[in-house]
Amino acid sequence: MTRKPELLAPAGDLEKLQTAVRFGADAVYVGAGPYSLRTQQTAFDLEALEQGLTFAHQHKVKVYLAMNIFAFDDDLAGMSKYLEQAKKLGIDAVIISDPGLISLVQKERIKIHLSTQANTLNTAAVKFWRERGIERVVLGRELSLSQVKKIKENVPGMEIELFVHGAMCMSYSGRCLLSKHLTGKSANRGECTQPCRWEYRLKEVTRPDEEFLIKEDARGTYVMNSKDLCLIEHIPELIKAGVDSFKIEGRMKSPYYVALVTKIYRQALDSTNYNTDWKKELENVSHRNYTTGFYLGEDDAENAGRGAYVRNYTFVGVIKNYDPKTQELEIKVRNYFAVGDELEIIDPKVEAVRNFKVQNIRQDDNAIISEAHNELQVFVPADFPVSQDSLLRRKV
Repeated sequence: MTRKPELLAPAGDLEKLQTAVRFGADAVYVGAGPYSLRTQQTAFDLEALEQGLTFAHQHKVKVYLAMNIFAFDDDLAGMSKYLEQAKKLGIDAVIISDPGLISLVQKERIKIHLSTQANTLNTAAVKFWRERGIERVVLGRELSLSQVKKIKENVPGMEIELFVHGAMCMSYSGRCLLSKHLTGKSANRGECTQPCRWEYRLKEVTRPDEEFLIKEDARGTYVMNSKDLCLIEHIPELIKAGVDSFKIEGRMKSPYYVALVTKIYRQALDSTNYNTDWKKELENVSHRNYTTGFYLGEDDAENAGRGAYVRNYTFVGVIKNYDPKTQELEIKVRNYFAVGDELEIIDPKVEAVRNFKVQNIRQDDNAIISEAHNELQVFVPADFPVSQDSLLRRKV
């Protein structure tokens, strides 16, 4: 029987954690308060962490704690205190790269996953970390798939985790000073402002009023702007290479992104045949143009053209309940939709995407409205049952 790898999904907050669990993740990763590389937007305080752990463990899903900033001395006391509490709550592993922090984690006897920030790219490095008690390595995205396979063959006792989907950084394994230099906010402290996505122009010092586009070639000027990674078409090769955990990037993305990407990769891991609809569905989440990165030896990672996301759908609501008597969906609205719109349902318990037309919209006080806006709680007719916590989208 073919070994089935773990599916590891991003959890930027409690709602996204719950979404990832419902849509098929085997494990999720969360930010350790201010000590992960997505600090402000995706920080889990200890109260949220406890709630997330309780929910995940009830569904037999593991929770990994990202504590992968490049830490200064002033950070260590706070990190140690947070870690001590996280252990009591039952965290399953810590994602970390700093050798000093590794010592702190090992004192707490928590499983360590070595972050991609450690730039692990070869067998000797993997053996080095294995000898020091590390149980899993998140390999760098600069490797080819054949190199990943060779490392696994040479160190079979080490768990290998690999990014398979999501945003790519043009710096080396995410180590970048551009944001710090230009804006004062360091990517290595979880505050990246993504200046690599900006358009740059060139000035000649004796002609300050003249600007020149920086043209690498005929495709455009966004030489630092990477495409997004997508390996959905290469699941069998990844499994054959010995990858133990398939990691999805995206703690700052929406619950809709988390739901759909997790759902599609779950289907791919559970299936024996490739389905062309999977790639088509992944086009329906917010993304930049897709690439397979360095894994297949291709050189198409530069996103030539504007760095804007492709957005084919808008996430419009969450199904809180379906009443079979009235045949109505109770919807917590997240974005605008109106009577006459075609909405599509992403149901964690139904493989196919279903759609229906909004015939009318009723509020809790029975008032009939023609448009629904963010944060409203409304009721919409549907002639088939829908699972609680399904998501609704509207084509742009």
